[in-house]
Amino acid sequence: MTPSDRPLGYGIDFGTSNSSVSIAYADRVEVLTLGGSASRTLPSFVYLHRAGRRAAGNEAVRTFLVSGHEKTDCWNCPLAPYGWDTDCRQYRKGGGCNDARLLSGVKHELAKLGFAGTNSWATDFNVGALVSVVLGRLKNEADETTGHSVGSVVLGHPVVFAGADPQNRAASDAEALRRLGQAAVEAGFSEVAFLPEPTAAVIGEHAHRGVEIAVDFGGGTFDVAVLDSRDGEPRVAGIAGIAIGGETLDGILFETVVGPALGLDVLPSWLFNELRTASSVRLLMADPGIPAILARIGGGAADLVQALLYGGHAYEFYRAVEAAKIALSDATATDLEFAALGLHVEVRRSTFESMIRPELDLIAATVKRAVAEAGMQQSEVDRVLVTGGSAYIPAFCKDLAAVFSEERIEQRDAFTAVVHGLGVRAQQLWGPVAVSR
Repeated sequence: MTPSDRPLGYGIDFGTSNSSVSIAYADRVEVLTLGGSASRTLPSFVYLHRAGRRAAGNEAVRTFLVSGHEKTDCWNCPLAPYGWDTDCRQYRKGGGCNDARLLSGVKHELAKLGFAGTNSWATDFNVGALVSVVLGRLKNEADETTGHSVGSVVLGHPVVFAGADPQNRAASDAEALRRLGQAAVEAGFSEVAFLPEPTAAVIGEHAHRGVEIAVDFGGGTFDVAVLDSRDGEPRVAGIAGIAIGGETLDGILFETVVGPALGLDVLPSWLFNELRTASSVRLLMADPGIPAILARIGGGAADLVQALLYGGHAYEFYRAVEAAKIALSDATATDLEFAALGLHVEVRRSTFESMIRPELDLIAATVKRAVAEAGMQQSEVDRVLVTGGSAYIPAFCKDLAAVFSEERIEQRDAFTAVVHGLGVRAQQLWGPVAVSR
């Protein structure tokens, strides 16, 4: 094996919806295809089973679809051998719980100071342990590909973590990075470095003399980095971010169109709000007191929530909402159907874009803030490199074009631009010499 075939380290982009890994060699960076398929992304789902099984990605979903309906009654649970003496927080006389859980949007919990983790089957799962399931899956696949157990990784992170306390941003960000680092160690890494995601999207590009902006509109956050290469050596001149991502927009679609179409807007506001996204609804599913609350509320809306939470429909339902949002990038209207809950509603792009206008305005202000932090004028920007799954929303594209003009805007691969840059950073950190990009 030549030195160029020995991996230097990995780059991992742990995302709200999807994650990916790149392998850094001395002479190149390769973004890994995963799961024996042509896909270079892994859905950031985490599967937990009471027997100790753990899985991530599509395997997690497939496994859950097979075993997710299985349930153990409290009276027959080995965690409560005497029918009452147990450490299980979900134990209730005459109750029971599912044998498996499928978690999504775990990235949202990284910066929540008041959220230590979750508990199932008398076991505490802290945030780092949950994230490590995804990181470990990515590491294992990369190790199998390279034939080495690689201990070094560069992890991407947003400029502003979703879920961070706006009154204590510094502490939230520090805690998120600590938990992310803990997850990497639990996944088997011994050397961990961090890099802001928009910076990664820029350094992964071919060298360019001038000013570039990297815009990353992902599932959980929106981030911007300004790279100035006019004096030769590139430097990050400005950086900004906001906790608005694709899932935020899914939630707005639910709040304004889907929820009212199902008649769920008659529910108490706190419950309706918790139903907005897949990430928030999973907390409802983990709350053992929700069935009793739904029974007290009663009526058709409560019955729908009961079916959504405990009838095995949540995963496909929120995927249908997301799919409608994605369809509106190409069509002026789309039909959102989910037969299991009796949902059939037309969604118009104009309606959706008017509803997300406040968020788009905040995003536009974030871009301007990054340019201002760099001490530049918008006219000095040569290229705007756009990545992220939400970057194809027409109204967002129009906003960017209005500021920078279409000629300067370049779309990058929505799911691999950042992870490739993280691999480039691994080259810079652990390679024998600087590698030309």
